[in-house]
Amino acid sequence: MMDCYIPLDNSIDNEDLASLERSHKLRDFIIFDEDLKIVLYSKNKLKTFTVWINDAKVYESSMADTFNCRGSIWQLKDSKSSRSFFRSSVVMNNGYSNEIKLLVEYQETADSAQHATTPNGRPKQEYEDFLPSFEPVSWEEQLIGETQQLALKDEELQSNESLKSFELIYPIYSLLNMRLRNSLLKPAHSILSSLDFQTSKASIQLSEKFLPNSGDKAPFLLEFEDVRFELVEKDNHIALNPVCTLQVPFECAPYDGWSLGYELPLVAGNVSNSRPHRVRITIRYALVLAELKQRLPVTTTWETEVTLKKPMISNAISQASSAISTPKLYGTMPRTPMLGSTTSLVNNKLNNVKFKFLSNKIVTTKGQNFTLKLQISNTSNSSLDMVVYYNSKPPIPGQSSSPLALQKQFQIYKRYRKISEGVILLSNDCKIPTVEPNETYLADLSFVGVMSGYYPTLAGLKMVDLKTNEVIDIGQGASVLVK
Repeated sequence: MMDCYIPLDNSIDNEDLASLERSHKLRDFIIFDEDLKIVLYSKNKLKTFTVWINDAKVYESSMADTFNCRGSIWQLKDSKSSRSFFRSSVVMNNGYSNEIKLLVEYQETADSAQHATTPNGRPKQEYEDFLPSFEPVSWEEQLIGETQQLALKDEELQSNESLKSFELIYPIYSLLNMRLRNSLLKPAHSILSSLDFQTSKASIQLSEKFLPNSGDKAPFLLEFEDVRFELVEKDNHIALNPVCTLQVPFECAPYDGWSLGYELPLVAGNVSNSRPHRVRITIRYALVLAELKQRLPVTTTWETEVTLKKPMISNAISQASSAISTPKLYGTMPRTPMLGSTTSLVNNKLNNVKFKFLSNKIVTTKGQNFTLKLQISNTSNSSLDMVVYYNSKPPIPGQSSSPLALQKQFQIYKRYRKISEGVILLSNDCKIPTVEPNETYLADLSFVGVMSGYYPTLAGLKMVDLKTNEVIDIGQGASVLVK
């Protein structure tokens, strides 16, 4: 005798067979990635458990590896179905008519205790009082023992041939369409990953076929409890928060869709060594059936590599375009900086142009504006036509000969992001009036701190000469503490 129950209500006690049977009869389908509760009741010897989706065998294992046993009741281990049965959606290849088959193989119990024998074929009780090392051994007994072992193997083969099976078949539906889109954010040296998911057409067909008409109300809702986006590398993993704060739980009705954006670090090692990030996405939600007063839990987990399309321009052009960020508002001729150039106003004008912050140690509060006074002294023989700007692009860390560990990558990314984005120049692209030879000009630069921390320099603060396209870093002389 074999009874198998897959109830809609996972909270029913395993001993309550009547309630299990009633809830089991209400089930007409299975959801892909559903956290199933499967309860078997049998006094037979259960052998194997196999799961098929369409023509593909997606899982096979012994009962001990798959179920917890208590007496004659076997229950599927927690989260076993979502973790092991639904590892790939490729098997859902039959359009909207996919089926899942659950197969249990068992052997009817036989009373073999009366025929128990020792390895030499004699009755068990005959040598109960002997120590194992003092049991009599002879070549006749050894021959009898080998014959007995061969007989046991033959019995085992015969028992395998006499295995019986019990199966359940259900239609299976996937409720979500999901994809991950990745874009390179060059100015920020990061990758923007957009996780998009929406209710599938199969979910609409499921509701039309199996769910009662609810009038103006949605036939079902998907209630999302958690969405996890993690960078993974071997045994290491780092959870990332979405760019915009996500409030959970949230709901999706039929035809709804969501997009969540995540910013990933792009540091040395990702590009030079061609080792893309690998991410793990876990979505926990429930199919809420209001009319049936049921709630089916689902856990979807998948891993993928964050791949980017190769840029259309060469590395040299990319380096040239990213080596300097100059304002395009001023000047009439395009400015193309030379690669490897380290020229500056100070060097070219024989140290006759000097920049000095009169208030160089600032203590401020996050979100509060503050002003730095920059003194420009021109003792050269030519006038200065300049623009002050703040390059919010973080500097690229030095290339490493060996791949960086995941935690190291993330630490570098956070440090350089803080340097570039922690302080913002409100008066960006500030045009300085022409400073004639032997003149001194005092400029007020307005900033705001948006990330708490100590900034010993303002690495992104630069000055560009519109006549020569020369650039100099002027943020070395200022330090800011943002509380």
